[in-house]
Amino acid sequence: MTSPYKRIHLIDDDAINNLLNRQFLTFVLPKASIHTFQDARLLLRYLREGKVERPDLFLLDINMPELDGWEFLFFLEQLGVKSDVMILSSSIHWDDIEKAKSYDNVKCYIEKPLTEEKIKKYLVEQRFSEIELD
Repeated sequence: MTSPYKRIHLIDDDAINNLLNRQFLTFVLPKASIHTFQDARLLLRYLREGKVERPDLFLLDINMPELDGWEFLFFLEQLGVKSDVMILSSSIHWDDIEKAKSYDNVKCYIEKPLTEEKIKKYLVEQRFSEIELD
């Protein structure tokens, strides 16, 4: 399988989710460079300081302590980072989905858990003309 996304950053405060999602993505997209982060603030600092490469794609949880996904998106804009973002969240609240639509770089809203079908649909085939709840 191929994907236009060669560098992917997973951001989730849950280490187990990050581990499982990274393994799953690596299995389906073996040529992609996939990095995980539990602390969104730390990742923003690394991006600002040039300590990590800007990815083609962020897979972003929105419900995180310290700095949630919405705040992360705000700071990405402040840094001028134009990478695609896919929300990967357990929240299926319509307010969250509607809020995601207000960000140009948010391509879709994926309900956890991440599955092979969802990876194929969104990351490989890129069927996300509108933000939708999967």
